[in-house]
Amino acid sequence: MQWVPWLLVALNIIGVAVMVKYGLPREVPLVGRADADPLLGYLGLLLFGLSIAIRVALTITS
Repeated sequence: MQWVPWLLVALNIIGVAVMVKYGLPREVPLVGRADADPLLGYLGLLLFGLSIAIRVALTITS
């Protein structure tokens, strides 16, 4: 189970990198761009949010 923290860090970094490269659609408040790719932007947001949710769940259950 020592690989779990590294996996979460990797998901977090990959999610942020995808969001920065492709942007989030303008429907997302404060950070949305008009020229963003919605599919990849939301995928980056999903990876970022999922890594945080897993980390919180692991912290609560341990």
